[in-house]
Amino acid sequence: MRIVSITEHPILEIPFLNAGKGPGAFYTDRLPVHTGEVSGLPGDLEALLATADLQGRERFQEANCGPQRLLGEALPERLCSELLPELNLDPNRTGVILAGDFYTVPNLDKRGGSGDVLPVWRAFAESFRWVAGVAGNHDTFGNRDEPTRNVSGNAHYLDGNSTNLDSLVVAGIGGIIGYPNKLHRKTESDFLTYTELLLDQLPDVLVMHDGPDFPANDLRGSSNIRGTLERFPKTLVVRGHSHWPIPLVEMANGTQVLNVDCRVVILRRAQ
Repeated sequence: MRIVSITEHPILEIPFLNAGKGPGAFYTDRLPVHTGEVSGLPGDLEALLATADLQGRERFQEANCGPQRLLGEALPERLCSELLPELNLDPNRTGVILAGDFYTVPNLDKRGGSGDVLPVWRAFAESFRWVAGVAGNHDTFGNRDEPTRNVSGNAHYLDGNSTNLDSLVVAGIGGIIGYPNKLHRKTESDFLTYTELLLDQLPDVLVMHDGPDFPANDLRGSSNIRGTLERFPKTLVVRGHSHWPIPLVEMANGTQVLNVDCRVVILRRAQ
């Protein structure tokens, strides 16, 4: 599978509330939505939607005087009712890739809080054909680090494993490189070992929360993850965690890296 085009500028920006540092310091931010085309989609799929790091909440006016939902919990409803019809896409023929970090504290007074992202996964699963994804370093599932059972029948949690969805092989590695005594951290050695084992399976898509750097454009990430990816046949990597000003790069071996940190990318079948 290969991305053949992607819009340089977003086709839509969705306003949301981002957390500030302290009481009342939240502010309105905007979530960019890009579109593109991808080759190699199986016959039953019209599109893939990928996103990560939706660490915000809906605005007061969208909450209708109730508790403000997580941005990722509110987003599927808006995409399906407003944007996908304009793109002539059927949610029931659109798969979703979640690359982690979907929690923000309810009072919007702390950056980087950790908490339950099950409502986000369920909202996407209820709205789209299927969901496959990984945990970010701020994500819990209920009161546990990982889901103890399926989030729903069509949602697939990945961490060092892969799944076959509509003949599309999606592999995933959750968390980031760090001290393993903290939430969703792996030693660098373990993270690279998982990467090698999954790349040996020749997945169509590799989903990572952490991911490679790209020095040519001064884009943040791990040089050792990049080195590992470049030793294997080309694939498509979807990553979050570190925001890049551009959504897509191509590495030396032809592997494409799609960065979806605080953005949504909708990839339609190439014509």
